[in-house]
Amino acid sequence: MIGFQQVLEQVLTYVKGIWIKKRYVIISSWLICPIGWLYVVSMPDTYQSSARVYVDTNSLLRPLLRGLAVYNNPEQQISLVARTLLSRPNLEKIAREADLDITTRNAAEFNELITGLREDIQLSSTRDANIYTISYTSNNPTMAQRIVQITLNEFIESNLGSTRQSSDSAEEFLDKQIKEYEVRLIEAEQRLADFKRSRQQVLPGGSGDFYTQLQNERTLLEQARLRLRELQSQLESAKAQLAGEEPVFGLVTPELEANPGVSTQFDHRIASLETNLDELLIRYTDQHPDVVKTRSLLDNLKAERKKQLESMSKVAQDTGSYNQFGNINQNPVYQQMKITVSNLESEIASIKVRVANFEKNVQDLEEKINLIPELEAELTGLNRDYGITKAKYEELLQRRESAQLSRKAEATSDDVQFRVIDPPLLPTKPTGPMRVLLYTGILIIGFGAGTAMAFLMSQVSPVVVNSSQLVEHFNIPILGSVTHRELARMVKVNRQRLMVFAFSSSVIVAIYVFLVGIEVVYGGFPDHLFGGFL
Repeated sequence: MIGFQQVLEQVLTYVKGIWIKKRYVIISSWLICPIGWLYVVSMPDTYQSSARVYVDTNSLLRPLLRGLAVYNNPEQQISLVARTLLSRPNLEKIAREADLDITTRNAAEFNELITGLREDIQLSSTRDANIYTISYTSNNPTMAQRIVQITLNEFIESNLGSTRQSSDSAEEFLDKQIKEYEVRLIEAEQRLADFKRSRQQVLPGGSGDFYTQLQNERTLLEQARLRLRELQSQLESAKAQLAGEEPVFGLVTPELEANPGVSTQFDHRIASLETNLDELLIRYTDQHPDVVKTRSLLDNLKAERKKQLESMSKVAQDTGSYNQFGNINQNPVYQQMKITVSNLESEIASIKVRVANFEKNVQDLEEKINLIPELEAELTGLNRDYGITKAKYEELLQRRESAQLSRKAEATSDDVQFRVIDPPLLPTKPTGPMRVLLYTGILIIGFGAGTAMAFLMSQVSPVVVNSSQLVEHFNIPILGSVTHRELARMVKVNRQRLMVFAFSSSVIVAIYVFLVGIEVVYGGFPDHLFGGFL
């Protein structure tokens, strides 16, 4: 409690010392506040124009052409353009389009202009949505609007232009590479054709390498030889069986003229007439003319058949051959064995030709056993180079098709759409400077500086305001206190000083209130106010 009382007394002592030196507050406030306020009033008005644009990167065509066309990441592309929008080439372009370059007289002033544009043009974006805000502050409201409009156009054109430029550059690069690979492909094809043409008589046919082909030919040769031995064994067995069989049975002789196993040219007609005679006898009697005629014709045919059989019997007796009597007299086992022997002999002849061909192939390959591997290695290298070149060439063709499809897709539909939410408007009221804030700051600085100076002077040349100060500073005991002889005059002087301080402070505050009111009501000092004095 004693400590707090001492602190309070010390604070009151400081306050009384400042109050005694309050003339420094008056001097400081009148030196700082009017001069500062006059400077703030003289500051030119600044106007800010801004625009907001939404960048829509959700294209319906992109998912439909996924895998067929090539697309850049539009969000990364827009972010890159936004970061490079305030580069020096773009700022120079904006300055020339806004005719700001004609206001400069040399390179130094132009560089200063570009630096000012970089500091005054503000580009910001939201984190969630692709909404970009472009703002610019200038003393001329028309210029502020124009700069924002030019910057907005540059932002949109840079995005669209970069996409087209990227597509054109990609197609140009692909065309150049395709031409180079086409030349290389033609050269590789020509080398391969020349090699095959010059080595056509040396290289073996078929697929696979030399040793695989030689092994295959040897395997086929062994199989053909084994098959030949099998067929030769079967032929010997068939010939042995054929030797034990008789060619005919001896069942047909010339005396058996009516043998039903022997056929003649009259057999069919005789059978037909007999069938027809049976039908006539069912309907008519034996004396019917049709029956009589049919029997007469049947007798004539049988007589002719008998004559033919007699003739055949005579021929058989003369020649000893009974083939004209049909297959009834031949041995079928003998005939089958004879056919089997004939087939085996034919197949053996064919197998021998195949064996000879395989032997020739094996002999040719064995003669080239030292040359062929080198030729095959060279051919493999040519084929590998040709295959790689061809694969790259076809891949480049596919990439070019994808690039062309992407360019057509970008031309038919906007992959990135720019929608201006708030276009740049002509500002009607100044946005700066913040005069109310500056007025208040100058007022605080004026009175604060005077208070600090009064406190400092009260410490440099202190004035005793109570008895405790005498005890503290001089260590003199205080026995009592008396009233000043000119107390009335001193009170009057202090009252006058208080009135001067109050009047001075009131005038300063009134000027502050007046300036703040002008700023709030008019937004600054209009040209018609005070006859255009300010």
